Amino acid sequence: MSRRVHSACFSFLPLALALLLGACAGNSNAFSSRYPDNDENQLARLMERIQSTPPQGAPPIAVGVTGDPQQLFAYDLHARKVLWKQPVRAQFSPMLAGNYVLLQEQSGQVVGRSLRDGVQRFSIDTDSMVLNGAGGSDELIALTLTSGAGSYARSRVFLVRNGSVAWNRNLKFQAGVPAVVGSMVLVPWGNLFLTALDSESGAEVARIRITDAVLSHVIADRGNVYTGSQHGVGRVTSAIGRGALHSGPFYAPPKDELPGRPVFLRDAYHANPVLPPASAQHRIRLEWQPVMVDDQTLGMQDGNLYLVFYRFVLALDPSNYAVRWIYNNDADLVGAAAQPGGVAFADDAGGVGFLSARSGRPAWRETNSLPATTLSMPASGAELAVNDEAPSPTVLRESLLAAAQDLDARLVPVRLFVVRHLAALDDPEATSNLLTLCDDARTSPPVREAACTALANRKIGGDHLLRALERHAGFLEGTQAPPVGSLARAAAAQSEKRAAPLLVAHLKDPETRSQDLPDLITSLRALEDRSAAQPLGDFLALYHADAVDEHVVRALELVPDALVHLSGPVSAPVLQTVADDELAVPSVRASAKAALAALEAQTGAAEAAQAAATAATTKEAEAEVAAQTAVPTPAEVRPSHLTSEHITAALLPSREKLQACLKEAKPPQFQARVVLMIEEGDAKMISVMPVELQGCIEPLIAGVVFPRTKVIKRERLTYIIKR
Repeated sequence: MSRRVHSACFSFLPLALALLLGACAGNSNAFSSRYPDNDENQLARLMERIQSTPPQGAPPIAVGVTGDPQQLFAYDLHARKVLWKQPVRAQFSPMLAGNYVLLQEQSGQVVGRSLRDGVQRFSIDTDSMVLNGAGGSDELIALTLTSGAGSYARSRVFLVRNGSVAWNRNLKFQAGVPAVVGSMVLVPWGNLFLTALDSESGAEVARIRITDAVLSHVIADRGNVYTGSQHGVGRVTSAIGRGALHSGPFYAPPKDELPGRPVFLRDAYHANPVLPPASAQHRIRLEWQPVMVDDQTLGMQDGNLYLVFYRFVLALDPSNYAVRWIYNNDADLVGAAAQPGGVAFADDAGGVGFLSARSGRPAWRETNSLPATTLSMPASGAELAVNDEAPSPTVLRESLLAAAQDLDARLVPVRLFVVRHLAALDDPEATSNLLTLCDDARTSPPVREAACTALANRKIGGDHLLRALERHAGFLEGTQAPPVGSLARAAAAQSEKRAAPLLVAHLKDPETRSQDLPDLITSLRALEDRSAAQPLGDFLALYHADAVDEHVVRALELVPDALVHLSGPVSAPVLQTVADDELAVPSVRASAKAALAALEAQTGAAEAAQAAATAATTKEAEAEVAAQTAVPTPAEVRPSHLTSEHITAALLPSREKLQACLKEAKPPQFQARVVLMIEEGDAKMISVMPVELQGCIEPLIAGVVFPRTKVIKRERLTYIIKR
């Protein structure tokens, strides 16, 4: 297809004459493959005609279809009453266009009725095609019928004037949703093209071809013309002549997925582009109205996108889908439209109303409509000037919690969406709200799981965690255990050390759910409260041979590493007991052995480091002695460092009592390892392994005076007592 072909007709004829001569104004062969696209002269004249067209209004009338027996009815949003109703057999949902409502009926015809009185003004045989879209201004109506796809696609564009078909044009492509702009009909087609047809002659007067987007809808709104698809929408400006919709003002919704996956714009090129009246998709939709923020910025009316999901309406930030407010209706919503100042809505119980764009509160609400399965609303007419404020953070948070607590199973996707936004709030009280959802057995499992996961990742709200952890299951008190696992993970994420004793209490509580134990033990390790070591050791000793379920086994597998981390060598006896127990759960026994090996490696590394430090100290001391010129007096002679021989000599008076400690231990021990920290001849720290010998050996060593050395710093020595 040629591009930027010069139009001789428009070069030499005045515009008015060109419009009269259909053959010259586009060859009268609309949608021909030979017609030039992106011609600069044609696009300049197209923009002149768009800019000279005054803003177009639409009657403030909504139309809907009831359930069986079906009736098509109109509701006046200004007068707030039903205007008329007619029995119909609707095949698809009704469409508003100018002063008309168009409905494809099961008779195989598209019927056009007056919005004011419901009187049929015209009908068009569909020829097995589908009414794909319509647009209009007053008595001038354009509509497209389409069928098939790809090489089998065919469409027909009709122009209706004053209730009579003025002309129609065929094309071998799918045609999208048209619009009437002044004396032109703008038709998107074939994914990439936008054609301007003269409303008088039906001749093509300009064609736009873009390469960076899909064109399936044209929207004429308050003096501006927009085009786009479910991927985004742009304003029609002279910049579009470069073949790029993104070159001018353009808006694309965020890539994040919304509940129910509502489309930004209906896919007019889908195999089934229009929905039947009873489709559930009427209850899940995204509503918006374009507006020019400035000459270069295309935004959304009042800065909102509106997500309609059954009974909910959520006002979303167009840039990131952040929730600004949420409204919960009594009945399912079957129609909605963004309008200046807010969003108009209708429900399946006959309710109609208007929500404020800033607060989400109803500016007005009536219950005098008809119960409908679908209802189409105009772009204006329901608005009411409302001087209110956006909800406070507290009100927003409470409304999010209320929505998440709704027990309607159909609303689970939007409730999950709400939980994510509740978790993102920088408010300690949101932690309490998530805890409420996580702790409530009535909450739908997916929502409860999402709340528990979000709770575990919270970085604020520690006081709420502590209060929840204070609660235990009690029959007489009528209380249940809190979600300990999630609370434990949250406490660890917040480094909330005050939670450690409370978690230990739940570790000892037999009512604690087994699935909470792995998270509880992992969190106790992360909190690094050494007082938790003894309870963890008791838990391991008590249950290491009891494979109650996979959660208990996993918890037991985690304990050995936690013990080594919290108490080091002191944990060796209980680990050795588990490692030697042939009745222990194999994986738990293996975990204990691995912890012992790690402990041994740590001890060996510490001893090696001590030996290296001692050798360095000895070398330093010897150098100092060699450097001394004066001969020390006998009173000044000190060893350069302590050795095992010095310790043996110092402990010689207590040797028999120390060996008695080994013999009388239960079970008797063959040796004991003593770690000493000595400074100026005094033992500042005495650590004995096995720990059971600490009480017997420590008093015998505590009073011993060891030789003083030339080393000023404390010396650490490991000494073995043998039988």
